[in-house]
Amino acid sequence: MTSKASIRPYLNQAYLLGLLMVAVGLTLSPFLMGMSQFWLVIVWFVDALTPPFKGAGGIKTKLSRFFHNKAAVLLVAFYLMHVVGLLWTSDFQYALKDLRVKLPILVMPFVLSSMKPLDRKRFNIVMLIYVLSVFIATQFSFIRYMQHNYEDIREISHFISHIRFCLNIVFCIAIIGWYLYNRAVKSPVPAFGVKRAIDRFLQWFLLLWFIYQIYIFESLSGYVILAAVVIASAVYAFLQWKKGRGWRIAIGLFAVGAIAAVVAVVMSVVKPLIEVKPVDFSTLEKKTAQGNYYWHDTICFPIEDGKYVGLYFNRNELREAWSMRSNMPFEGTTTNGENLETTLARYLTSKDLRKDAEGVMALTDEDIHNIEQGVANYNNWKHPGLRARLSSTLFEYNLYRRYNNPNGGSLSQRIEFTKASFHIIGQHPWFGVGTGDVPQAFAQTYDEIQSPLKEEFRFRAHNQYLAIAVAFGLVGLAFFLFVLLYPWFASKRNHTYLYMVFLVIILLSMFPEDTLETQAGATLFAFFVSLLLFVSPASRQK
Repeated sequence: MTSKASIRPYLNQAYLLGLLMVAVGLTLSPFLMGMSQFWLVIVWFVDALTPPFKGAGGIKTKLSRFFHNKAAVLLVAFYLMHVVGLLWTSDFQYALKDLRVKLPILVMPFVLSSMKPLDRKRFNIVMLIYVLSVFIATQFSFIRYMQHNYEDIREISHFISHIRFCLNIVFCIAIIGWYLYNRAVKSPVPAFGVKRAIDRFLQWFLLLWFIYQIYIFESLSGYVILAAVVIASAVYAFLQWKKGRGWRIAIGLFAVGAIAAVVAVVMSVVKPLIEVKPVDFSTLEKKTAQGNYYWHDTICFPIEDGKYVGLYFNRNELREAWSMRSNMPFEGTTTNGENLETTLARYLTSKDLRKDAEGVMALTDEDIHNIEQGVANYNNWKHPGLRARLSSTLFEYNLYRRYNNPNGGSLSQRIEFTKASFHIIGQHPWFGVGTGDVPQAFAQTYDEIQSPLKEEFRFRAHNQYLAIAVAFGLVGLAFFLFVLLYPWFASKRNHTYLYMVFLVIILLSMFPEDTLETQAGATLFAFFVSLLLFVSPASRQK
């Protein structure tokens, strides 16, 4: 008995190692992300079969701990809903793939809720390793970004999709901010000290670094979620602060100021992109430097950075000059499949160059390479960030609105995804199409509604709420929302800052993305909900 009992400290270390494996794998290794779940399950079984069975372990004790945790039971029930959805499924191959992808939603809540919570030191270690892992992952992205080794800015995310990577980065920003607050307010130390200065410098460096990473990723959802986290943090502080009315007023003013600042910044960026000056055709030059006539148009071609692409246009000169600068055919496509002529015209417009031979010859070799790769706007390529993202989004939307062409634009494509989703939900309102029939339902619907989307762009909902409603109907969607919101409203013990921020991030991320339909998204959700609700020191029973 004594020799077996001595194994338990090693099991505690193995359990901590499993949590660290998840923390590292979330952004650095999909293999480790999956392997860590098997590790945690093995640790759970070994711990359950190792005496003594009272207090720390034992299958009966662990199962009792799990079944008495309503939030954990609900999360597992959400996964089991996918199993029940097999009853009205015809495509079992896709259904089994979906069950495998969402396996973390079964494993994490069950295992972590039935194990003992971590002490403060070990919980901090898990959070530290997670932040450092995300920081290391950003190094790979930053190197590719500096080398311009990408056709689309989203490609700089090395291990997982850029949107899910941005979710991790935003959460790291919140984590660092929380620890900075705790160090400054809750656990003050002497004002002078080398260790304190180094810690503060590293924390502020990481905070600013991660904010910069969100900036260069040009993820509109990342910008929105980061702004929402800042505002939610201010509201949380306003509700939690108990040191006098003056501080509450200050925090309230900060929240209002943050919202006003976000609106002002967005409007200052958007306004010059959508305001187009009236064109007086009588004042426009009629001939190129070579004596050929220009074609001036404000209808057929779109608007780029607040300028008409169709002004000062001579197609013959463009074709001849382009053949002198590039081996790619003028009537062909770019490397990423975009129409080369349109890309060239947009690029010239973004550089305030005319669409003639003189304009093409004024381009640098780097410009020619960009156009060949499909870069359509010089300013967006040279100065990535919020302006670049809004510029491309507005261009996509205007193209969709004027020509009903959603292909090649993430926003316009999502509008088509949403139309298809509502069409399916209308046909299967209560229980959906089942776990496995989602892809074929979308494929059939795109034909039924005669969507202009090309075959290669006909994806699923790209909205987690709609994805659940398509698969399991309005009944399934209602249960899903209950699973998400129940822990917050059920217990004040769950009203911790980190859980609040993570809940905001997840709830918002599910509007532009089907977050749980990939391994990275499902693991991120299941791991941190379980960690913050069942494993953190705050989850200890009073």
